[in-house]
Amino acid sequence: MIEDEAIFSIMSKCFAPIDEREWQALAKGATWSGFLDGVRRAMQDEKTFGCSTGAFQRAARRCPLQDFLSAGEVRALFAPPSFDEKRQFAARHFAGGLPESAVPVESLYVRWSQSVSNQAPFSHAKGLYRGDSALYMSELIERLGLTLPEPFASCPDHLAIELDLVAVLLRSGMREEARCYLAERFEWLTAYRMRLLALGEEASFYVGLVDVILGIRAQQGVRQASA
Repeated sequence: MIEDEAIFSIMSKCFAPIDEREWQALAKGATWSGFLDGVRRAMQDEKTFGCSTGAFQRAARRCPLQDFLSAGEVRALFAPPSFDEKRQFAARHFAGGLPESAVPVESLYVRWSQSVSNQAPFSHAKGLYRGDSALYMSELIERLGLTLPEPFASCPDHLAIELDLVAVLLRSGMREEARCYLAERFEWLTAYRMRLLALGEEASFYVGLVDVILGIRAQQGVRQASA
């Protein structure tokens, strides 16, 4: 049974550059099937976030993904891209400065605060790197004693890093911290989702992943509100 930390780790790798062997191991067979089962559970169960679940509990939670995602998203998630398709999509859309760029970095979708820029021309600006979220993530990563991977040195608030940090917190037994972080960090994905939708059907796989994150976030928010 795949646990919640593995769900977030796998989603992180979907948005990160990884080699072909790792992607093949991830996106084929039992690993991906287990991921989809874990996603289905996490999107409907607010009580066991970060906890191991037994066979009886798993059997009791079998709502189909169609209850939470569109038919197109479900089809895309059940048929993840090949390594070449993933690489080509990233080259066209996950790189900045291109006509169809859809870079998954939080700073690009939220406004700078005056305290970050300390310069009037950038106060409340959007579409810029190294905003509030980047500074927050840099400080959090340092505080946790972690090292930011080199490919993300200039964008610590990249979605791959933010997702992987959920996995790190859960793996460390920090369930409540992970839940709070999930509630605080991913609001920007609503705006990012709109950017992906503008790319059309080829982005369905990534739109589906974003909706999974937002769905899990909403479910955990329900639990916090009722706790």
